[in-house]
Amino acid sequence: MKKPRVVNKRIDDDLLMKKRREELDKWPTGKEVDFEEAAAYQKSLPDSKVWSKVMVKLREEGRMSVFPRAGTPVLEKMIELCQGLRESGVVLIPVTTDSYTRLGQYEKVQGILDECNRTGKALLNGYPIINQGVKQTRKLVESVDAAFSPRGISSEITIASGLTTYESGLEFITWGAYSKKMTIRELVERWQNATRVAGWYADRDVILCTDLHGWLPTAPFPLSVNIVTLILQALTAAEQGQKSLYPLVHCMGNMAQDMAWIRLAPRLIREYLDKFDYKDCLIPGCCPAQTPLFPNPMDMGGAFAYLNYIAIVGALTKCNAVDLRSIDEAAGVPTKDTNTVSYGSARWIFDVIREQDIEIYVKGVDEEEKVTETEVRAIMDRILDLGDGDVIDGTIKAVEAGVLDSPWSPNITVKDKVLGVRDAHGACRYLEFGNLPFPSEIKEFHRRKIAEREKLEGKKADYHTAVRDLWSFSKGKIVGLPPYDK
Repeated sequence: MKKPRVVNKRIDDDLLMKKRREELDKWPTGKEVDFEEAAAYQKSLPDSKVWSKVMVKLREEGRMSVFPRAGTPVLEKMIELCQGLRESGVVLIPVTTDSYTRLGQYEKVQGILDECNRTGKALLNGYPIINQGVKQTRKLVESVDAAFSPRGISSEITIASGLTTYESGLEFITWGAYSKKMTIRELVERWQNATRVAGWYADRDVILCTDLHGWLPTAPFPLSVNIVTLILQALTAAEQGQKSLYPLVHCMGNMAQDMAWIRLAPRLIREYLDKFDYKDCLIPGCCPAQTPLFPNPMDMGGAFAYLNYIAIVGALTKCNAVDLRSIDEAAGVPTKDTNTVSYGSARWIFDVIREQDIEIYVKGVDEEEKVTETEVRAIMDRILDLGDGDVIDGTIKAVEAGVLDSPWSPNITVKDKVLGVRDAHGACRYLEFGNLPFPSEIKEFHRRKIAEREKLEGKKADYHTAVRDLWSFSKGKIVGLPPYDK
């Protein structure tokens, strides 16, 4: 039996909020949420706590903030942690939830949280915002003069608590990098409902900012597919009424590519929003991110260097925020002290480099931007063709046809016919194109770049090359030449 067509159409408000009320009432703290009171509380917050306004102010003043990750279960300890971040110059504060909360295992969380509160020990790897609830979390928000963002889960509890972003932009990550069996159809239906929640509040003049991650690369891989999915997420969110969106650009380590992608992503998102008549949707900034899913450097020097590389790229491209990880996140849950030293290091770069307003040209940036733009437009044209002009229907068909694809995804519904490796300069190239609808000159460009590396190494690039390149950042070398394996 043929499944009904899913299209990019706004969800009915009455049906949505009825479902949300039923879902919230399943857990005691959900009963603390009154939708209209939550909107009123959001409106009462000062500009310094409203994410979108903080981002715009940073951009207008030519300043930057770290956007880190941090969370611990005991409220008093979480307040202390966030106050420490603020003292380090961070004005964009995360509320990173624990793993059980992300899985919806709230009863299990409650038993562990009770033990955390009794002993003062952090027995959860984040802040269990659903179990803590609105009243407790408002104490956190009111204790620090900064804008707060939920990480890992968003709900009406996070909105009513005074967190001013809504993490509906994580859906492609959940599906493509963590889920095993979720279909793309299931994803987009969930995605539409999630974005409509933020749109409902936007209709009441509460602007919740959403950071767009797109399909997170799980290996060194060009960002063209990722940027396409940023555009798709933006168009879906805008149709559901959201008014503030900004992209995270996942830096891969080649400065020419990273800078090109940071320039390109917000420009193309803006172009497609305008093309589909979502001209009132704001893009308050662009955020380089230290989040590709490959191994972090485990030594102290490498961890600092990786963090500060992303900070420098963000500073040179005049971004207003940088998504960073503390030096010890690869080894466990970061502490207040390691957060302080990590983000203090990044702040030094912001203060010294960003505020000099340096104009610098990195060789190859223009070429990388042109190549990626051609790839993005080719995929978007094919998606719109498959969907007869509708981005949601086109997205579903594109994934099913491998027009949207990514290597090493754990999701069994992904075609996984593409593969990336680094070239002789550490830039990410397509080794295998699968069904990506690129013109012949683009394919030849990638093959030529890979051939330069093959000539230097004296052997053909293959699957084993891709595996080797997965470890490049951990080993502190991305070019892929000897003594790469030392």
